[in-house]
Amino acid sequence: MSSSLDNSSIAISAHILNWELSKKLTFWSLIILIFPSIIGSFLVFYGVIRKKEIRHRIKNQLVLLICVVHFVQAVFELPFTIIYLYHGTVPVASNVFCDYWQILITTLNMATLELNAHLSIERYLLIFHNAFIQRYSISLHYVPAFFLIIVALLFTFICIVSYPCKSTYDYNAVVCGVACFTLNPILGPIGWLIFYLVPLVIIVVSNLFLIIQVTLQKRRMLQTNVWKKNLGMTLQLFAVTGVLYVSWLPIILTSVINIIHLTPVLFELQAN
Repeated sequence: MSSSLDNSSIAISAHILNWELSKKLTFWSLIILIFPSIIGSFLVFYGVIRKKEIRHRIKNQLVLLICVVHFVQAVFELPFTIIYLYHGTVPVASNVFCDYWQILITTLNMATLELNAHLSIERYLLIFHNAFIQRYSISLHYVPAFFLIIVALLFTFICIVSYPCKSTYDYNAVVCGVACFTLNPILGPIGWLIFYLVPLVIIVVSNLFLIIQVTLQKRRMLQTNVWKKNLGMTLQLFAVTGVLYVSWLPIILTSVINIIHLTPVLFELQAN
């Protein structure tokens, strides 16, 4: 009896939110923002190519790598989303394309969160333990950055292509719906925890800790003339990670609430 009530509640939820209006707003937002994003990325890359010292500074390299990830998403993934929002169906109605789209968007999302978490920790080390991280830059800076991207790609590829289940894709849903591995009661939550929740927690905690440390040591930094330099690196970090707070915190919060108690409105928000 309770199960049928829950199912009917979820069915009724389709009328709670105006999904068509949401799709139109998202479509035009992406259309307006995608071209300035691509042009801005080209300008950044051009500046980096021209000025060798910019790309050689450790404090800039992770930010540039995150820009590359965003550029790849803007060029290779967002056009699929725009086509879906315009037509209401996926660009290519085939399981092979859906596998590719799932791998692409999941890897890019995971890599973005992981690299921002790495950036948050590294920025603290650059401000308060600069000599240490410069000395061990290979093991603390370069290796983790590429390791995180490779792990995200391998995990996604193995789970979507090699996992022994058959995904029933919905060609009328964004990103073709969900891959079947996410429905596994163990693998799905573990992947969500490791690649989404943990990086976001690291970002929030690291940034709060950095704010406290910079504030407490402001007087000493002013005396040694490093306050402006460290403030600049801190503001750069907040500018990069601030976008994640806006985009990912609502998703994580609705996911946690749905795990604890499924509600129709949150179910629809998370599904769409």
